[in-house]
Amino acid sequence: MAALTREGQWEPGQWPAFQAMLNRPAPKLELSRWALGKITRAEKKHRIVVVDFWATWCGPCIQAIPHNNRILASYRDRGVLLFGACTGGREESMEAVARAAGAAYPTAVAGPATAAGWHLKFFPTYAVIDRRGVLRSIGIQPDYLPKILDALLAEQPG
Repeated sequence: MAALTREGQWEPGQWPAFQAMLNRPAPKLELSRWALGKITRAEKKHRIVVVDFWATWCGPCIQAIPHNNRILASYRDRGVLLFGACTGGREESMEAVARAAGAAYPTAVAGPATAAGWHLKFFPTYAVIDRRGVLRSIGIQPDYLPKILDALLAEQPG
């Protein structure tokens, strides 16, 4: 999994910080102001969780929303959960931007402590957490997400 994550890095300069986070319990997520639904702690339990850290002003983030919708539709029945965590400024427009882009999944505002704890330096930043709550992948390009999910589902079928 780490080799796939390294190969699929969106910003290779971030690899050292992200590598140090892998195979450890996922950092804390401080989320508020949910829109388009809400994900509870109980819903995340025993599921593979994809967190899309995004910003309202980020063009690639907005362009990735239809891709995220397809990922969720393709993997939901296999125990995969996907939600957005908006940070990086201008969060007050999160719901309007998500709706306008057609997001079919919940999103929430991620606080500054979350951004710091997850070493967020660019957007979108995808993080994949396994069924045990362990961070298995972070910082991958959107096109690598299916590869990561397929590998993790082979390892942890549910």
